[in-house]
Amino acid sequence: MSDTILIRHEAPKGFQFISEEEYERFQAWKQAQLGIRTWKLKDLAKYKYGTKSTERASRYLIKHRHDLDVEQGGFIDYVNTHNGWQIPAAEMMDYLLSHPD
Repeated sequence: MSDTILIRHEAPKGFQFISEEEYERFQAWKQAQLGIRTWKLKDLAKYKYGTKSTERASRYLIKHRHDLDVEQGGFIDYVNTHNGWQIPAAEMMDYLLSHPD
């Protein structure tokens, strides 16, 4: 007969537990996104906020311009955005992981 030990653990604030299946689906989706070279604003909105509305994504890019602008050493050309955003997907995903606000 084996003993069973139950441990209660609460996820830190801002985190949640997900099933292994959900995690695997997310990882597959993330890999597929890396295959996409550039995002438009709606792609960023869908990835970061889970919505098609681009308002919050636009505000995020403006708020973080000092980090993201190519003229400041970033990877987004803010000067030529009048024809639509061209956001390098892999770099943006990395940036979002390190700047979650």
